[in-house]
Amino acid sequence: MSNQNLTPNTDFFKSLSFEELVSYALNLLALADRKLYLEQHPDDKGNGFYKRKLPSGSLTFNINVPRTRSGQFRPFFLPEKWQRHQKEDFVKLAYSVLLASRSVEAAKRSFRELSLPISENYLDEVVEEIREYFEVVNSSNLEPDLFALVVDAKVVKLKLKSSYVANYTTYVAVGISLTCKKQVLACFLTEGRETLDGWRNFLKSLIERGLRRVLVVVHDDFPGVSKLISSLFPQADDQLCTVHMLRNLKSELPAEAYRRFKEKLQSIKNVHSFELGCTIFEEACQELAKINPETAKRLMTKMDKYLAFLKYPIEVRPSISSTNLVESFNRQVEDAEQLSGGYFHSDEDFKLKLGIILKRLHQGKWKKPSPKIASVSHILMAKFKERFEND
Repeated sequence: MSNQNLTPNTDFFKSLSFEELVSYALNLLALADRKLYLEQHPDDKGNGFYKRKLPSGSLTFNINVPRTRSGQFRPFFLPEKWQRHQKEDFVKLAYSVLLASRSVEAAKRSFRELSLPISENYLDEVVEEIREYFEVVNSSNLEPDLFALVVDAKVVKLKLKSSYVANYTTYVAVGISLTCKKQVLACFLTEGRETLDGWRNFLKSLIERGLRRVLVVVHDDFPGVSKLISSLFPQADDQLCTVHMLRNLKSELPAEAYRRFKEKLQSIKNVHSFELGCTIFEEACQELAKINPETAKRLMTKMDKYLAFLKYPIEVRPSISSTNLVESFNRQVEDAEQLSGGYFHSDEDFKLKLGIILKRLHQGKWKKPSPKIASVSHILMAKFKERFEND
C-alpha cells in the first residue's frame, strides 16, 4: 500500500479490510510523526522507509516505517525495538545464527531446519535494522571533543561478484569520551592493503563528521601516521602501541634481554609521573644498547610517544597504552570471517556482521563506562580544559 496516496476516494476505503484500513491509518500517522520530528530536528532528513509487521492479538498490520538519516526517529506507536511476540532471547539467537551463517538465506534455512520459532519476516526486520545501524555508526555526526581516539587497521577477505576473493582493509576508530564511555566511531572497508592515503582519508572523514579536539591518539606506528596525526590533531598526545613494540622486540632480542626489558616496561606502567617513567625507560634502553644498539637507539627516539599514557591517571592507562581496545573488536571480526568460511561473501554480508558486533558492544559491555575509569573523568575534563582553553 503506497504512502503517496494521501487522499483516496470513498470507494478506496470501502474496498479495504479492517487490517488494511488500520494499516493505512498507521502509515499516515507515521508520516505525520516524522514530519513533526523533522521540524524539531532541522539537521536531520527523511530517508525512505522500511517494511515491518505490527502484531496485535490475532491481527497483523503492515507498516511502511519512515526513516531518517540519523536513525534516531521512531514512530510513537511502535513498541521498543525488538519487542515482538518473540522473547528477547530470540534477538540474541538471531544475532548468533546470522554471525555463524554464510548468508542471510543460510540463516533462514537454519531456522527452518531447526524449527525455531522465528519467522523469516522477523529475521528480515533484524537484518534491515542491523544494516541501518551500521550505516548510522559510520555517518552520524560526532561529538567534537574526545579523551582518546584509538585506531587500527585489519586485512579481511571479501568475495567479489566475479567469485574472486580479494584482500580489503578495515580502518577502525574507537573513541573514549571525556566521561570514559567507549564507542566505535567508524569502520570503513577499502580495497587493497593498509596505506597512508587510506589513513589520511579515514581520519579526515572523522573530522568532516565533527571531531575536533582529542587529548590522545593511539595507533600502532604505521609509517607516516604519526606525522599525519600531528597535522590533523596538533595538540593531541601521540601514543604508540606498547604491545606492538613488545611483539617486535620479541623477534629482535635474545629471550633473556627481552624478558628484562618487558619487566622494566611493566614497572613503568604504574609510576606516578611521566618524567620518572622516562628515566626508567632510558635506563632499560642503556642496558639494551649493550646487546642491540640499533634497537635501543630506535626506542629512545620514540620514548615520548611510547610513554605518553603516563601523563594520564593510572585508571585509564590500560585503555590508552595500546591498541588492544580496537584489536578486541578486530578479533570478533576475524571470528565472524572464519565462521563465514574464511571470507565475507559480499559487501552487504560484511556490513551486516560488523553491524551485529557493533550493536552487541554498544548495548552490552560498552553501554556504560566502568566505575573505576569513570571515577577520574573530572581529571580528564580538567586536563582537556587546560590544554584547549585558548581554542
